[in-house]
Amino acid sequence: MAFRLEFILLLVFLFCLSFGSVDSEDGATLLKIKKSFRDVDNVLYDWTDSPSSDYCVWRGITCDNVTFTVIALNLSGLNLDGEISPAVGDLKDLQSIDLRGNRLSGQIPDEIGDCSSLKSLDLSFNELYGDIPFSISKLKQLEFLILKNNQLIGPIPSTLSQLPNLKV
Repeated sequence: MAFRLEFILLLVFLFCLSFGSVDSEDGATLLKIKKSFRDVDNVLYDWTDSPSSDYCVWRGITCDNVTFTVIALNLSGLNLDGEISPAVGDLKDLQSIDLRGNRLSGQIPDEIGDCSSLKSLDLSFNELYGDIPFSISKLKQLEFLILKNNQLIGPIPSTLSQLPNLKV
C-alpha cells in the first residue's frame, strides 16, 4: 500500500513538472523570439533555457491557468531592438501581443496571421517598415490593431474590413 501511494505521488510530481517547463513548445518558441531581439538593457534576463525556468513567470508573459500555454506577450516600452521573429506565429493560443514603444525594425512577419486566437495586436511606436501583411486578415478574433508611428508603406489591406470583431 505504501509503495502504491509513493508511486502515485511520484506520478503527480512528474506530471506537474511537465507543465511550465521551458522544454515545452511555447517555451522554446519564446526563446526563438528572444534571439531575434537585441536586449541591450538585459530586461529579458529571466528568459533562459534552464531546466528550472518556468516561462509562465518570465517578464511580459501571461499563461492560461489550465493549459499553461502563452496567451499574452507584453514587452512594451522595454527598449528592445531587432526584429519580430516569424516564430511568433507558433504561439497558437496568443490573445494579445503588445510590443509598442520599442525600437523594433524590419517587416511584420506573415506568420503573425497564424495566431488564430489573437484579439489585440499593438506594434505602435517602433521602426517597422514595409507593407501590412495580408495574413493579418486571417485573425478573425482580432478586435484591436494598432500600428501607428512606424514606417509602414503601401495600402491598408482591404480584407481587414472583413474582420468581424475589429473596432475602428
